[in-house]
This record gives sequence, C-alpha cells and structure tokens, in this order.
Amino acid sequence: MKDTSKLDAKERIINASIKLFSQKGCDATRVNEIADEAGVTKALIYYYFKSKEEILDHLVQSLLDSAASIAMDFLREIFMQMIKEGQMKMEEGRLRFANQEAVEYFLQSAHKYIEQLLDFALENRAIIRILTLESLKGDKHQSKLFQMLKLGEDAPILKTISQGEGEFYYTDDLKLFLFFFSIIPLVSFAAYFDDYQEISSLSDSEMRSSFVRSVQIVLNSLISESSYLMHNAIKTRP
Repeated sequence: MKDTSKLDAKERIINASIKLFSQKGCDATRVNEIADEAGVTKALIYYYFKSKEEILDHLVQSLLDSAASIAMDFLREIFMQMIKEGQMKMEEGRLRFANQEAVEYFLQSAHKYIEQLLDFALENRAIIRILTLESLKGDKHQSKLFQMLKLGEDAPILKTISQGEGEFYYTDDLKLFLFFFSIIPLVSFAAYFDDYQEISSLSDSEMRSSFVRSVQIVLNSLISESSYLMHNAIKTRP
C-alpha cells in the first residue's frame, strides 16, 4: 500500500516550486523557501530531489512529455488514420485530400487539437513561464524549449509519419515556421496570459477564443492550394 502522506508531501514540494520558480526564477529561489511554502523540512525535499535544479528538470520534462503525448495522439488518431483510409496523402511535399469533405474533417479535427493543446498550455502556464525564464538564461533549459519542436530525425513524430507515407524530413523553412509561428506563439501566450489579461481586462474565455481564431487562420492558410510553405515543407529524402 502506498504511503499517501509521502505522496502528498512530494506534490506539495512540486507545487511550491512551481509557484516560487515562476515568480522568482530557479536561481533566486532557496530550498528553505520551497520547504516553507510546502510545509515540509529541507530533509524531505532532499529525500525526493537531489537539488532544486532536479525539481526544475522534473517540471520541464513532465511538461514536454505531456505535450508530446497530445501531439502523438493527434497524429495517430487523425493524421495517420486519414492516410490509412485514403482520405489524405503526402504528395510532392503537400497535404492532398481526397475531397472537400476530407479537408473539412481534417480542419475540424485540427481545430479541436489546437484547443486541447491550448488548454494544456494554459493549465500549465506557470511551468511554461518557468521554462521561458530559464531558457532565456542560455543554460541547458534553452535546449528543452527547442525539444518541443522535435527536430531530430529519430523523433517519434517523424517516425509516425514515415510509417504511413514513406521517409520524410523537415526542411529548414518548416522548422523555422513551426518554431517561431506555432510553438513560440503558444508558449508566449501561456507565459504572458495573466499579465496581458491584467492590462487588457479581457476575460479568460475572450482571450482564449481570440487566440484560437488567430491560430485557425494560420492553419487554414496552410491547407490552401496557394500555400508556399506547405509546398516546400516536407520533401522525400533523396
């Protein structure tokens, strides 16, 4: 039987760290402050984590793992399934659909995925704020932010696409677009959500709806026949 008191203590340590790291940054936060905020002893913190840096690593990696899981669910359930059913295929670097109904289904599904990812980001905006703060310092957590793009050719997302449509790799254009026009906007929106809300007086739902509409405009443009980016996005490996 699990010791629920210990599990609760670990959760309090994590929550206290999130609060303090997002307000002050990891470097400026002392272990004593985490202990006081969590209502535990320093010894108990060191029982679970070797250092506050290890707490930070845990927070960031858990965030990235969960985000990757959401992305993979979309790829398996929508992207790969549509390819399997012949409703969509990759051809000459473009997404090509069997008919307009397939286009509408893909966009509808993608819009739902965007909202799911946005809700996840907002629920974890304190951790995203921490990641943003730490990445700007140029330390190892800067690379963690780039991991969200999964640029490596051994990335699960690339492997999943390859299983359905042959071997592909991201071009430099698509890498840059994905990072600066999809990941960074989402990260920035979550990190500065509370600050922007304070100066704009917009409600949670108003801000969320406005952001979703903006992302949908970008997505719809990528699916359009005239999209240069999609035409040059993914090329068959020579």
